[in-house]
Amino acid sequence: MTSPQDDQQDDDTIVWQRLARGIKAYAPEARPARQPTSPRVRPKQPRAVNAMPISPPPSRRPAPDPIDLRKGEHAGIDGATRRRLAQGQVTIESRLDLHGLTAAQAEHRLARFIDGAARAGQRCILVITGKGPDGKGVLRRLVPLWLKTPPLSTRILAISHARPADGGGGALYVMLRRKRDST
Repeated sequence: MTSPQDDQQDDDTIVWQRLARGIKAYAPEARPARQPTSPRVRPKQPRAVNAMPISPPPSRRPAPDPIDLRKGEHAGIDGATRRRLAQGQVTIESRLDLHGLTAAQAEHRLARFIDGAARAGQRCILVITGKGPDGKGVLRRLVPLWLKTPPLSTRILAISHARPADGGGGALYVMLRRKRDST
């Protein structure tokens, strides 16, 4: 008498033979042997798996992210300056109007504008994005992101909504960091 386990082994063997019938043995193609080009050839070092690229240490401490007063952030800026900026009482030293530009054009123009304002030692600038259709404009959404990411973020201290007289929800007050003497 055969046990049920013997029947199962026979079934497995039959199935395996059916599957293995069409399989051919693997034969790698023969490659020609490489000839060394010089006697000083060094063997290649194996690459480390999942190795992180080594970057040089930063020469200075990275600047903290800009403070977004629109979201209630306030650490790193004194209360009087924060209040004056949010209330539009800081003198606007220059303005940039991005109406009608594509996102790529606006990003390029914004970077040039911030660079020029920072080099000139300006502290408060106004960036007009417009509101866009239904208040969901592309620039209205992207400009704060650009201001909060490098390379622009290193020059920005704070961002705030503008007062209605300066453009309201379609404009931003941008407070630039002070230039520090490196001497």
